[in-house]
Amino acid sequence: VISLGFTLLTVGILCGAVWANEAWGSYWNWDPKETWAFITWTIFAIYLHSRTNTNWKGTNSALIASIGFLIIWICYFGINLLGIGLHSYGSFTLTPK
Repeated sequence: VISLGFTLLTVGILCGAVWANEAWGSYWNWDPKETWAFITWTIFAIYLHSRTNTNWKGTNSALIASIGFLIIWICYFGINLLGIGLHSYGSFTLTPK
């Protein structure tokens, strides 16, 4: 399942980069959402590589997968709710009373 998700994440990042180039003239802007998507991709790439090493199978690779799951939550909710960068469409606005 993680391999399928990694493949879809890779396709999504590449399609987003192509779209960003058409929309803004740059493939990558180091926006917080883009940066955290890259961090997520890197963690799951490390996970998939760790599965090929016999010393890292089991608990160690499960720990890496759990870290990746946590980072997905940060990327999906944390960055959207902070309201910074080009992907700030889902942020909360606090109005003082």
